[in-house]
Amino acid sequence: MTQDISFLIGLKNNLEYTKIFYENVRKLYPGVEIVFVSFGSTDGTHRWMDSLNDPFLKYYYSEESKTLSDTYNKATEISTKKFVCFLHNDMVLGKHFLKNLSEDLSEDHVNFYKVTEPPVFTGDFRDWKLTRDFGDDIHLFDFEKFFDFENEYISNVKNSTAPTSHSSFFLCVKRDNLIEIGGLDNLFNPMFCEDDDLIIRLKFLGLETVQLNRALVYHFVSKTSRFSKEYENKTKAIEEKSQRNYIRKWGSKSGSIPLTYDVGIILNNGNVAKLSELEPFAKVIYTDFPFEDYINEEQAHTKYDLREKIRPISELKKHDVMVHVNGKALNAKTLNSISNISAIITENKKDYLNPNLFHKFYLKIIKPYRPLIFFNQPERIEKSFIHKELEI
Repeated sequence: MTQDISFLIGLKNNLEYTKIFYENVRKLYPGVEIVFVSFGSTDGTHRWMDSLNDPFLKYYYSEESKTLSDTYNKATEISTKKFVCFLHNDMVLGKHFLKNLSEDLSEDHVNFYKVTEPPVFTGDFRDWKLTRDFGDDIHLFDFEKFFDFENEYISNVKNSTAPTSHSSFFLCVKRDNLIEIGGLDNLFNPMFCEDDDLIIRLKFLGLETVQLNRALVYHFVSKTSRFSKEYENKTKAIEEKSQRNYIRKWGSKSGSIPLTYDVGIILNNGNVAKLSELEPFAKVIYTDFPFEDYINEEQAHTKYDLREKIRPISELKKHDVMVHVNGKALNAKTLNSISNISAIITENKKDYLNPNLFHKFYLKIIKPYRPLIFFNQPERIEKSFIHKELEI
């Protein structure tokens, strides 16, 4: 089974960590297939890959910068094994990682391995994560202590696998499953939220999520992404942009399996700021004010065609779920109602169902902040987003 797994590693500069990662993997696992892909590295990473003489290495590079999704999709494409395992170059693999991974994984599952991290993010308790400090930098890392910890931890594991609702980028799955659904979605540019999106689509494909408790790695945390020189001052803006695109796709924030509907929002008494808050939640949003400035500013941050997504109220069309919002009273409570439309539909709250309230009594009887949400057995559409073209 160990010969059926490819290690996929996306690269973007940070050559020092890549070299150390490669050397350590080869010491432990001389014959495992390693797949490196780099889009836009400028620090000698591409020349270094060309210098390697390794029959078990696959690699690809381009001077063009692309998304993390593009990077791992390309790695998936050029890999040759039955299973692919997503890894990062700022990791140290355990001595028993490959053996235990191959013994415990299942082709009917999304398999998450254990990731040991220093206490960079506190209060983050998930099944796939262990917090232990063996060094937050490769030069300070205590290899022997980590390997001793790995042995001790594995010896105390009672159940090698367990169902989990916690998701992670650090997974192993059948290559064919990724190819079938089109891989990661490069809607999320350059990164963040692509893992939540992928796992949702794999679950809709019928795969269950499972935690592998005996396959351990150590992760220095985002040395090539969040905390790298390239991204450290951009991370917050990138996260916000990706979260908005996630909402545009699924209709709700990441963190749970979405129930997605065809939602039309009618925004009266609005402005660009109100439009910005509401637009991601709608398939189409209709406004009573000019919106060109918003499109000109926002279009660069999404692949969705905002000229199709934002329309004047004069072009109003019927949607399965119709939401009326008074822009003058829009506040956090309004947004909370709209972000929980799927729960409102599931509970079938009668308060939202009578259109006469909107036409006659909206401002007098209903609290002004409250959107009016009308629906009648709306069709769920989330499974239409399982498959996409594998864009590389």
